[in-house]
Amino acid sequence: MVISPGVVPALNRLVPLLTLPEETVLIATPSYAPFKGACDMNNRNLVTTKLLYEDGKYVVDFHDMESKILDPGNRIKLFILCNPHNPTGRAWSREELLHIGKLCLEHGIWIISDEVHCDLLRTGKKHIPLAALFPDTDRIITCTSPSKTFNLAGNLVSHIFIKNDAIRKEWRRIYFDLLSPLSIAATKAAYKDGSLWLGELTAYLDDNFKKLDELLKDLLPEAIFTVPEATYLGWVNLSAYFTSLSATERPSLYLARTAGVIAEDEYMFVANAEGCIRLNIACPRSVMEKGVQRIAKVLTTR
Repeated sequence: MVISPGVVPALNRLVPLLTLPEETVLIATPSYAPFKGACDMNNRNLVTTKLLYEDGKYVVDFHDMESKILDPGNRIKLFILCNPHNPTGRAWSREELLHIGKLCLEHGIWIISDEVHCDLLRTGKKHIPLAALFPDTDRIITCTSPSKTFNLAGNLVSHIFIKNDAIRKEWRRIYFDLLSPLSIAATKAAYKDGSLWLGELTAYLDDNFKKLDELLKDLLPEAIFTVPEATYLGWVNLSAYFTSLSATERPSLYLARTAGVIAEDEYMFVANAEGCIRLNIACPRSVMEKGVQRIAKVLTTR
């Protein structure tokens, strides 16, 4: 294990350690924007594979993913996985993870598995670390952190598990992070004594998502939404309500200007996110309700 100030800085460091300048990184879209940002920062090529929306949830298009990997012109050397997935909230099944892992590893592709949302699951769901399914490989790097689970992003501590000796040695040669004693104490306290609080948090998030689902069905019935299996992020397709926006009006800016609500729109998620917004519902229920009511008012009274 090595320490990084965050998972995003870790991605920025790992991409050049795992790929050559002429090689390519593969991501699934819609995607957390810093995945693409890590490629841009390091001048690496990027190839995307679109997640499919089927029966109320996003799934991997394995046919498309395999075709991208097998195309010699792509020169894919690294796949960045989000497990659980941000922004859609999928908690990938064992079968899906096995398929992803085998497809990449059999073709010599490194995998970075961003598992920062692994503790934030709906009741009854269980996180499956990708590396646990492939104990004999050292080509999977797992990124975790207390930042999302315990709201400790300002701590600047994340844990990067690098099994490959050469890559881990090179990381330690290049990077040396000084840790604040307060950050160490906070991280240890969160993991040692935070389980009761985390249980209460996840129960509250469960109820917030149930309420969000009710509000959308009542106030914005044409919205497409499924309660996510993980994360505290609601992925809502509002395409039916954005049709009258001008071509130059970004949905997020429109909602900020007219409803006073900050929501991230399709432009924040690389591709395959048309008409969608991401809502952070890790807040008091009254705040969430007010925000959704404001959005509904401006979208239904134009």
